[in-house]
Amino acid sequence: MILEIFLARKTLALLTILFSTALISGSFVAFYKLNPQNNHNKVVLSAKTFQKSSPTPTKVIPSPVTTSPSRVVMLGMWNQGFWDEKTRTLHPENLLTVEQKVGKHMAIAHYYLGWELLGNQSIIPQLQEIVRNGWRPMVSANPYFFDSCPANGSTLYKAIANGNCDAFLHSVGRTLKQFGMPIFLRFAWEMNIDSISCNSSDFTLAWKHFRDIVNSEGATNVLWVWSPNTMTNTSVPYADLYPGNAYVDWTGLDGYNWGTTQPWSHWQSFSEIFSQSYNALISLAPTKPLMLGEVNTTNVGGDKALWYTDVLSMQIPLNFSHIKAIVFYNEDRTTSENVNWLIDINQSSLSAFSKGIKNPIYVSSF
Repeated sequence: MILEIFLARKTLALLTILFSTALISGSFVAFYKLNPQNNHNKVVLSAKTFQKSSPTPTKVIPSPVTTSPSRVVMLGMWNQGFWDEKTRTLHPENLLTVEQKVGKHMAIAHYYLGWELLGNQSIIPQLQEIVRNGWRPMVSANPYFFDSCPANGSTLYKAIANGNCDAFLHSVGRTLKQFGMPIFLRFAWEMNIDSISCNSSDFTLAWKHFRDIVNSEGATNVLWVWSPNTMTNTSVPYADLYPGNAYVDWTGLDGYNWGTTQPWSHWQSFSEIFSQSYNALISLAPTKPLMLGEVNTTNVGGDKALWYTDVLSMQIPLNFSHIKAIVFYNEDRTTSENVNWLIDINQSSLSAFSKGIKNPIYVSSF
């Protein structure tokens, strides 16, 4: 017993020397601990060597990430009344009013044009007015037959691919070249919906043919947005309709939370609506910037304000990093579809939206 106490004291003395050496040289650490499983509390010696390194700066643990200097998301909107199809007049004041309400300028002004107007030079002053207001225009146009794009016994996309509409397509190229500034063209959006029956091969050939002609006219200012709807069990697979990276500048997705406004719908979170389609799209075209070309939520069946907060403060900043632009669809469709998409349908909805877009990740210009 006396011998063990003596050895323990000797060992502690040795530890003191070793520990002092470690502090000086930085090349050796010795530490000891009492062995709790030994009734005599004998000293257990353990040691390891390490390389001396320069002092490291204090690590700053960041607060929860809300933005990144290297990533921005362009804000955009279609607002009801912005374009009057009947009178063919633009009303930028309608979008300006909404911007005042939400407290932030949009980067993208979205509107829907009749297909045959794309080749009409009367759209140039409209596009120029959009630019003067600080927006980049995005035009959505779905094709259909008309005098300058006849069927001649073919289905729609086969007719376009086969050249039935070439004179018109060239006029589109000339008009958009004359405009001369960047413009998003969302051609044949939501082409994957099963009710829009088209042959996949005809569609991709038509898309390529249209772009080739527009490019041949020198309209390289056109940014082509390939924008399907979110996937369903019956929709056409994205890969079957994708014309290829050389023919697409941006990919897009359209998706809505219809809540309980329809017999077939139920309340869905942003993630439930978009996750599967988003993952499929970035797998198909990982190098392409992605926009949400149409998105919004109803207030029927859930909390619209909380939906906005989740989307703008959590989902897009943290979980959907490939999204580079988000374009809201702001319109009351109660009469035609029994759903109201207006952001300012109530004060809590407007406040949540306004607060969400204050995050500096959301920007107002390119």
